[in-house]
Amino acid sequence: MTNKLLSYEASVNWLRNQPQHSKLVELCYLDRDNLAAAKRFASSEEFEKITKILHLDNIQKKLKVLDLGCGNGIAAYSFASLGHEVYAVDPDTSEDVGLGATKRLASVVNKGLISTHQAFAESLPFTDATFDIIYARQALHHFTDLSKGLSECSRVLKPKGLLLATREHVVSNNEQLKVFLDEHILHKLHEGENAYCLKDYISAIEQSGIKVLKLLAPFDTIINHYPLSNSDIRNSLVEGLNKKIGTLPTQFIAKLPLIENLYRYYLSQSCNYPGRLYSFLGSKQEIK
Repeated sequence: MTNKLLSYEASVNWLRNQPQHSKLVELCYLDRDNLAAAKRFASSEEFEKITKILHLDNIQKKLKVLDLGCGNGIAAYSFASLGHEVYAVDPDTSEDVGLGATKRLASVVNKGLISTHQAFAESLPFTDATFDIIYARQALHHFTDLSKGLSECSRVLKPKGLLLATREHVVSNNEQLKVFLDEHILHKLHEGENAYCLKDYISAIEQSGIKVLKLLAPFDTIINHYPLSNSDIRNSLVEGLNKKIGTLPTQFIAKLPLIENLYRYYLSQSCNYPGRLYSFLGSKQEIK
């Protein structure tokens, strides 16, 4: 490692060559074999939840989906595998972690379609009201201009179309932002990371003409608390209840959905670490 900044692709390759970070590479879906990573994401609890939030689990028609900040194409592959027409957008054209990797997936996807487009969020090469869904995984915090990027999202989204922005880094103040950036492994190499206050995300989304329908806190959903699984959360709940009220009462109480929801709420309210993850579901408002 040197003090010279690396490209994102070079940073990821450095990470892959560190044996102590092999599990992190896998958890981040940054495998050298991006088809294997894409298949793993497509079958994950996270993507299963995404399909439910977007109501894709019971929609038969082909939708136009914009995968914004597509990276190595794992989400584009997953949406296309459901039969949808996916437009994968990223400014990075690299063969390993950018559009080059996504193009490889486009050539092997069995259902649906994937087309790739080099662009920044602030200047999307699509006509107004093109997409039924815009999906952005860990992308908003990379926008050069959050408000402008979201305004472009609103422009190309159909009226009543859905925006799902997931796993966005949140901080409380500039001090937390500094801590987050100082501790982020890849940011030390390429300085491509960022985070915003929660109110800034919400304000930029709403001002773009997209109404926030759901704000998902860190432990509300697997989408945010991955790599912790839903089973990990439930096991933690059971363990805590066993200590407080004993095994027999826990066997009954822990099965109640309300108890798990309250536990998740408690965990989210207690979560204040720099870079904690939130997700946003929004719908474009119709102009009356």
